[in-house]
Amino acid sequence: MTQIPRLTDAIRPRGSQAMLRLLCLVFAVFLGLGLAAQAAEPTLTVSDGTTERLYSRSELLTDPRIREVTIAPDPIYSRSMTYRAIPAARLLEDLRPGADDHIQVRATDGFSVSIPVRLLTQGGSGGAEAFLAIELPEAPWPVLPAKNQTAGAGPFYLVWLHAPRGTISSEYWSYRVAALTVVDSPTKRWPGLAVAAKVPENDPIRHGLERFVAVCMACHRFNGEGESDLGPDLGRPMNPVHYFQPAALRQFLRDPGTIRTWSERKMPAFAKADLSDSDIEAIIAWLSYKAGRR
Repeated sequence: MTQIPRLTDAIRPRGSQAMLRLLCLVFAVFLGLGLAAQAAEPTLTVSDGTTERLYSRSELLTDPRIREVTIAPDPIYSRSMTYRAIPAARLLEDLRPGADDHIQVRATDGFSVSIPVRLLTQGGSGGAEAFLAIELPEAPWPVLPAKNQTAGAGPFYLVWLHAPRGTISSEYWSYRVAALTVVDSPTKRWPGLAVAAKVPENDPIRHGLERFVAVCMACHRFNGEGESDLGPDLGRPMNPVHYFQPAALRQFLRDPGTIRTWSERKMPAFAKADLSDSDIEAIIAWLSYKAGRR
């Protein structure tokens, strides 16, 4: 007698296939989530032009030289802050930069500042000591207190121990860091910034160049030379000394909001501890020199 197949016999293979497909789908989803989380993890690029190293946040947090540092007060947050941080010298030791080289610190928001390598590698010599603070994923840092800010200083933030205010340029406290790159000195990279050899060593023009590089070039170019585009070029189409009265230019460099302000203004006021009156005079002397007035 012919056996009639049961309905369940016909259904079972299809049900098994459906279950297998479901399990594969679930596995793919979890795998995708894992890969997405891995891809989204913040990374830091460290290079010297020929060698490049990519550090993940988790890798930096497990480095044996990481330590806890407290900055009191932190100049960016204007309060005491404690960080998990790694010595900046540790990140540069495999690159072996030259004594006169600089490190270009580039941030995710377009900020870019050139720091003498000697400052970043002098830890333990009694001077300021540079650290890269690392934001913990489970404990994000507060939103920056400055106007129009919507995020914190993370994931990486260059901080300094044993650095009384005024001893390290305010622009060297670089936040949202994305890359550290060994480069030539600014005047070697951008010869148009340099002053003539006949200018005396103690002339304010030379000091003005140093302060312009340390403070202004993090946001501005000069006649196209530099990296950052956060602010306007200070040489093109006109040098500020051509359209500012001297007193107004001094006031603008001290606190631009007292001269003009607008909703998207990024340039902050500078305390005298960060930019002294003599620094401002020196920057104006250099700008005047470049404008052909001296």
